[in-house]
Amino acid sequence: MKTAAPISVDEYLRTTYDPDCDYVDGEVIERNVGERSHGELQFELARLFRVTHRLDWHTHAFIEQRLQESETRFRIPDVCVYLGEKPKEQVLHTPPFICIEILCHPRIGYRGCNRGSTITWNSESPTCG
Repeated sequence: MKTAAPISVDEYLRTTYDPDCDYVDGEVIERNVGERSHGELQFELARLFRVTHRLDWHTHAFIEQRLQESETRFRIPDVCVYLGEKPKEQVLHTPPFICIEILCHPRIGYRGCNRGSTITWNSESPTCG
């Protein structure tokens, strides 16, 4: 789902999308919500960091957590991992230690398959801490 006309950040944050969507420079972009195997891998990766490495690495893992990478870009990666203190904000602004995007099967041909490689953080942006 790509919006026909650009929308504002406020409108994006006020609107409920099902499934949830990314927001990139005024465009609402549909995410691949995956199949059973996608969900299982997503769960296992989060569990790895949430349970297995929580005490020794001080990790906090989140599934499908909205991240604001710049003033006009919001992404919802499959799994993101933070080190140290657990983030308190509802929409995260600090870049994660690890950001994982599980790519869809190539035979599906979903145009969002390569979106994981587009997550970037602008170090000059006030929203990135």
